[in-house]
Amino acid sequence: MSIITTTYTERKTITTDDAGNVTITTSHDADTLTEYYFTELTPEAQARAISDAIEEEQRDYYENGDGMTGWNISHLWDAYTDLQKHQPIKYHDHYSSFYLTVGDAEKVTPEDGDRFDFCPNICEAWNRYAAAVPLLIEEAEDHEGIASEITAPYYWPWEVADEEPTSVLVWYKAHGDYADRCRYKADELAEHAKDALEAKMHELINETEKYYQSEDFWREWLSDGDDRYTRDGARIW
Repeated sequence: MSIITTTYTERKTITTDDAGNVTITTSHDADTLTEYYFTELTPEAQARAISDAIEEEQRDYYENGDGMTGWNISHLWDAYTDLQKHQPIKYHDHYSSFYLTVGDAEKVTPEDGDRFDFCPNICEAWNRYAAAVPLLIEEAEDHEGIASEITAPYYWPWEVADEEPTSVLVWYKAHGDYADRCRYKADELAEHAKDALEAKMHELINETEKYYQSEDFWREWLSDGDDRYTRDGARIW
């Protein structure tokens, strides 16, 4: 329901002539302002209110990192920071954007999605590849252990023979090669996990920026709000 506010102003003008006569003149002004909810505005006035709200949101975000856009993106970065505490990944600034790098694959582990209630998508993107990495590292270590056991009897203190038989060397190499392939695949999947995480973060940031600077969002938000506007859609502070 619109609200009509009338402000009355009284002015007194005091005039004194050369003879000392005083004249007092009184005047009155009335200023009437009608305040509207967003839903009471015309389509044209609503369009202006939405445009002003988007402009304010963009200014708050791009100049100060504030606004609804900045608040929601900060939660995305909080989720990434939490993940970074457990994983060998690093963030790097790149002009107005960013990129990630991943380190030792042996430190890569899958993440528990329960810790990312606000932003589970980054956990899902990471786990798509990272979940297999520790399994590959474990398999590589198993085969490296087998390779060592195969050759162990031919070294001090056992020295069961002057040199390893050809069959021993063949199996030693086979297990060693398999372990190398496991480690290579683990490194590859660690890179894929980092790439998936980076791509998902870029995607979520872009989606957040578009959503909180969209006409659809602000129309719904302002329709449910208590802000007041002039007839032409200017917000009354």
